Amino acid sequence: MIDFFMKLMGYENINNIKIPSKYKVPGAEKLKCKMCFYQTTGEFQDKIILNNENVLLDGYITFKICKWIGIKYVKVTRIDVQPELYFYSFRRYRLRTKEKRKNTNKKELGV
Repeated sequence: MIDFFMKLMGYENINNIKIPSKYKVPGAEKLKCKMCFYQTTGEFQDKIILNNENVLLDGYITFKICKWIGIKYVKVTRIDVQPELYFYSFRRYRLRTKEKRKNTNKKELGV
């Protein structure tokens, strides 16, 4: 019953989140940085994004931190999209952004 009310408020039981097999163990430095941010601010640096079937689309490190420190319910953002489409679109966006940064750095260096 409490899961129902928490879901209405935008929270999800951490144990109900399904993790795709594509996620690997995060790097220690990245994990340490995000944990330090949480300890300093009391908030997570990234959101947990789920689709309607409770499949994790983004925020794997935030999910791992929640599991590690024993948080039972976590605030989530839900979007209605299949994981494959999200990963494809997100990857394309990240690659374009990375290319723009690289070109900006070259201009700043006069290359």
